[in-house]
Amino acid sequence: MKKFLLLGLMMGILVSSAFAVPYYDKGNQMFSFTIGTSFPTFTYFFDSNEIRSGLGEGNTGGKVGGYGAISYQVFNSQNSAIGGEIGYDFNFSASNMLFTAVPFYAKYSLFPVQGQVDLPISFGLGGAYIKYNDASLMTLFGNVQVGLTWYPGDNWGFGLTTGLWLIPEFNYKEELRADNALAGFIPLTLSITYRQ
Repeated sequence: MKKFLLLGLMMGILVSSAFAVPYYDKGNQMFSFTIGTSFPTFTYFFDSNEIRSGLGEGNTGGKVGGYGAISYQVFNSQNSAIGGEIGYDFNFSASNMLFTAVPFYAKYSLFPVQGQVDLPISFGLGGAYIKYNDASLMTLFGNVQVGLTWYPGDNWGFGLTTGLWLIPEFNYKEELRADNALAGFIPLTLSITYRQ
């Protein structure tokens, strides 16, 4: 049943986007403020091929955290935009130690549904400064996100976004290489967007 519902939703989006009149022109811009939460979803350790999933001690070791960001995008066609985002994410471990990440990345978004309601599907790739306990390093950052933004007027909109973030951790010190891992987070954020 869920498969048919998802398939129906995807078909509806494709059909509506095929017959929709584009709202945006090349050169239109968007500026967004985002705030929300992030859920540590899994951690995959390269050395031991171990996957820990779920929240709390013995799983990913993380608790639900917070996220805030600003982003800017400019339309390079009527249906897609390029830009970037910089944010700040924090989560506490099961032992109450702070994990922070400062992602900064380039962003490419598709807008199959646009106008009073936008449905952006975004892909991001860049870097992140991460810190846990006394260890810190610069690493890669990638994400895929889908959102829904409602514009009650022409310029200001309110949105809800979720997706998947991937943050690899590659330690270069010999004594820390057993900790090399890939962390996955699921964000759930609210945004205020100004478009022109």
